[in-house]
Parts: sequence; C-alpha cells; structure tokens
Amino acid sequence: MTAAIRLLPRGDRPAPLVFRQGAHPPFGIRWYGVTSLFGHLRNFVARAIASESVDTRDWMRPSSPAKVLSVALRTLRPEAQEPPEKVGRPTTLVEALGRPVWIDFVADTGDDRDVSAAVGGMLASTYAVEADGGGSRELPRGDLLVFGGDVAYPVATADEIYKRLVLPWNEELRKRGGGAKRRVVLGVPGNHDWYDGLDGFGRLFRRRMEEPFAADDRDPTPRIGRRLRERPGRKMGLVARQLHLDEVGGLYGLLVGFLKGVRAFSRGVAIKRRRRLVLRGYDPVQEASYFSLPLAPGLSMWGADRQLGQVDFRQRAFFTRLREKQPDESILFVAGDPALAYGHRNEPGARMLGACRLSLERDRVLYLAGDFHHYERRTVGRSLHVIAGGGGAFLHGTRMAPYPEEVGPPEAVYPTGAMTRKLVAGVPFKLAAGRAGLLVHIALSLLASLEIGAAREGTRALVVMALFLSAMLALGLYFVAHQGHGKKRIATLAAPFGVALGMMPMLVRIGLERLAQAWPFAAWASDSAVMLTTAFVGSLVFGVYLSVLAVLGLEHQQAFTVLGHPGYKHFVRLCVHPDGRVEAWTIGKDDVLVEGAPVLVDRFTWEARAKGPPR
Repeated sequence: MTAAIRLLPRGDRPAPLVFRQGAHPPFGIRWYGVTSLFGHLRNFVARAIASESVDTRDWMRPSSPAKVLSVALRTLRPEAQEPPEKVGRPTTLVEALGRPVWIDFVADTGDDRDVSAAVGGMLASTYAVEADGGGSRELPRGDLLVFGGDVAYPVATADEIYKRLVLPWNEELRKRGGGAKRRVVLGVPGNHDWYDGLDGFGRLFRRRMEEPFAADDRDPTPRIGRRLRERPGRKMGLVARQLHLDEVGGLYGLLVGFLKGVRAFSRGVAIKRRRRLVLRGYDPVQEASYFSLPLAPGLSMWGADRQLGQVDFRQRAFFTRLREKQPDESILFVAGDPALAYGHRNEPGARMLGACRLSLERDRVLYLAGDFHHYERRTVGRSLHVIAGGGGAFLHGTRMAPYPEEVGPPEAVYPTGAMTRKLVAGVPFKLAAGRAGLLVHIALSLLASLEIGAAREGTRALVVMALFLSAMLALGLYFVAHQGHGKKRIATLAAPFGVALGMMPMLVRIGLERLAQAWPFAAWASDSAVMLTTAFVGSLVFGVYLSVLAVLGLEHQQAFTVLGHPGYKHFVRLCVHPDGRVEAWTIGKDDVLVEGAPVLVDRFTWEARAKGPPR
C-alpha cells in the first residue's frame, strides 16, 4: 500500500507556460479532423433513431434503491449475511457500513491515452490534508466511483472505452493494488455515450451476472499503434502525431469497421462485440442508465439520464415515485449535463431537474455534473451546483467575460478566467497550423474552387458567387455558435467574418496576380496557390472568430475544441457523514504529464439537513 500524498492548496501560483501532450496512442481527438467527423455522424444517426421513438433503454428495469444498496453491500461488506431489505436492517449505506462513505466523482474521461492514465493514477491514490483542528487527515479512495457521463470520445463504443479508459486506468490501478479491495462503480451517460446507443456504457456499468467466461481483454489498437505505445520515451509518439498519423490511423480504423459491417450485413450475422468492460477492483451494481442509492438518513444519491434530448417517461415515473415517498429528502444529484453553465441556464440539465421534480432554489440538492470540461462551484438557493468535467477530455476553459449581474460569479473556478484568456490567444494559430485537424482547410479550399470556377465565367459570375458564399458562410458561422448566449450579438459578429471568408478567394487571387507581376517567374496566381492560401489564411480568420466569441462570453466551447488542451485535470472526492453532512475536496493538477504531486483545487462542505447555505 502506497503512502498518502500530501495535498497542498493550489493557491494563486502561476500556471505552466507549456503543457505536455500525450505521446502514446490513442492520442487526443482532433475535433476538426476525420475522427471527430465520425463522432458527429454518429450523433446525427443517434438523434435520427431517437426521433423515430426507437428507445434503446427498453432493456432497462431499474432496481429499487434498496436493491441497489443490497448489491453494493455485497461488494463493500462481503461478510454481511443478511440483505438490507430485511426488516430491522440498516436502510442507508452509511448505516450499513457503520462509518462515513467515501465517493470519487469523475466526468468526461477517456480521450488522450497518456492523460487518461495520469488521471486514473491520480484518482487511485490516497491523500492527506491538514485537518481543521490541526494535524493531518487522510482522504482514502472512494468506496464508490461515480462517472458523470461521456466515458470516452469521440463515440463511447466498447472499443473506444477500452482503449481510452479501461486499459490505461487498469495499468495504474494494478500499480497501486487496485484489486486488493472491492469497490462499487456507478455511472450516468452523457451525449457521447448515447452516440453508441449505450452499448459501450452498458458493458461497463450494467450489473454483471455470474458469467462462466472472463472479461474480453482483446486490444483493438492497430499493431503500429501498440508498438508506439509500448516504446519507451516520447519522441516517436510526438513525431507520429505531428505527422497526423493518428488521423491516418483513425481513417483506416473507420474503413475497416465499415467493411466489417458491410460483410456482416451481407452474411446476415451480427458483428462480434466485446462482452463486457471491467475496471480493476470495481463492481457495477445498476440495471439501468439511471439509479437511486440511499446514502445516509435523509440523503440519497440520484443518477439521471437525459438521453439525447430529455428524460424518458419511465425515468420520470421512477423518480416521481421516489419524490412522492420522501418529498423532503436531500438529494446528491449526478447528471451528465449541468443545470447552469458559464452563468446561464443550461437547458438539458435544467429540464432534467424539472423532470425529476427537483429545484435548486426550493429543494436541497448537491448537483454534480460534467459535460463542460472545467471546474465550477456555485451556491443556488438551498443547493450547491458543481461542474467537475476534468476527468481526461480536452479543457473547455472558464468564463472570461464578466458574469451576468443576476447570478454573479461562482465561488470557485479552475482554471481561472485569467488562465483561460492566455490559452485562448493561441486558438487562431493552432487552427491555421492544422493542430486541430484539416477539415476546415479542406472546406475552405473547396469553397475557393467554386469561386475559381465562377471566375472563368466572367467578373459578374465571380462577384455573384462570392456574395452567395459570404451569405452561406455567415449563416454557417452563426450555426457553429448558435447554442451560445446572446444570439443577436453572435449573428452580428458572424456577418462580417462570413463576408471576409466569402470574399477571401477573390481577394487572394487579385493579390497573387499582382505579386506575380512583380515576380513573373513564380506561379503565384495559380489555382492551387489561391486554394492553399485561402485554406490557411481562412482558417486563421475562423480561429479569430472563435476566440472573439469566447472572450466576449458568447460561446465558450468551440474555441477550446481547437486547442485540445490537456491541462487542468481534476476529480472530486466526497465524504458522506452519518448526519448527512458532505465534505468534498477537488483534487487536480495543472499538467498531469509532468512530475509532481496533485494539489487541492477547492474544498467545500454541504449540509444536507442544515437551514443555512453551504460553505
């Protein structure tokens, strides 16, 4: 057993100037690359299926809270002979264990393999903090490991979950004796889990029956990827990523998967899938994508699933019955979407709360969510709202503009707005350099080819085509950010940038023709030169547009998809006491790929029974 790591407060120490990227495949997703495009297509297909009322949750039969507790105790207290449903037995986890319950919450996990492994090692460690009365206090690993959605990217298939989460985490758990003591794993799905219809999610989180076969440890990583991963050092992997070999490998994997699907369809057989996914030392206990577990007298943990749009009728009925039985019970609410984000109402999470008959202002709720890849803690009425999406996916950053006056700033954020502002300045250059993928470059080159073709028909045709593309691009830029706030301001900003991108091929051609007159021996004004220049300069302009949106507080996610930033990872360790008091420590690290101990990002206490606000 390893010694506890001493946790020191992060404080206001400066952030690193340079952050390490993962150097072993699978690498972090390039969100303007081919692997991301695959994820968007799966999103489209999943939503189309959902709109046809084909609900893949039909197999689910959610267990009662007492049943979930009983199954959990078989793992946490195997010596117990009687199930807790029996009369006179404890009815909450704290009572059954006779001690406080420890919970680890993590969300938005499997992306870059090296970052994922570092987060897994961080979560599998024991920590020590300064106690309130002096001395030291130990923070052990959680009895429960709770996932807050988006287990793997870009689509949480069984293979992606295995490569990006299970394999690297199990390596770290093995180093730390992760299987010596059995623990419980629970999870709620996010949108990326639903892109696969919850198939991968179910293989990791659904309660396992007694099976005569072992877990399937077949590694789906291509052979060249496994060789890169097994090689010591970082140089080979970094070179492979700089050469975009990860995108080449991703495209190869998609083609192979497509051909396997076609062959299986033509033969009328099912595609062989991984039987189950196993995290070392953890047992799943849930039978559905949502659950309820009684933690302490007057306090239960609810895990909710909003599918791709809203909570389904079965789940509404499930939570409504629970609320009717105990209308005054406090709830530790785990969701794949926050109810508030960047100072505004976040519709998916807010609708989920309403469907479960809960209100942050009226009820006493500790809301834990991911989806946005940063940390934020905010008091709302009698409740505490926490976003902790730093489990391994790229950073989203926090709000840089002033928060709306009606809500004010949160009590804690990680990273800070100043740290985020420094990062967002690099968005245009990294997008232009192709670090996020080349789909934007390809799209702009194709649009430039349309103007080049129109120019051959005459000046009038060129101008008409340029104006048409300007209008279409302005509409497209608005659509990129339409889920943000301040839609009129977004439209006002999208219009000039759309015109700039639409007119760019024409202006570039004129500029290159003049340059060719000065240096006639160079083929400056060729069609290829126009397309290439438009691709890179246009990508720079598009990156500026995304950065301005983020700085003004209009839309925060798209700029950071470009950066694919590996920093500011974290998780929350909670202690639930018999009186319902919940203590929590947010443990994180600016750069998880460098040597050094994690730090204490935030610490808070929430009183499930108190009348006063949390502190």
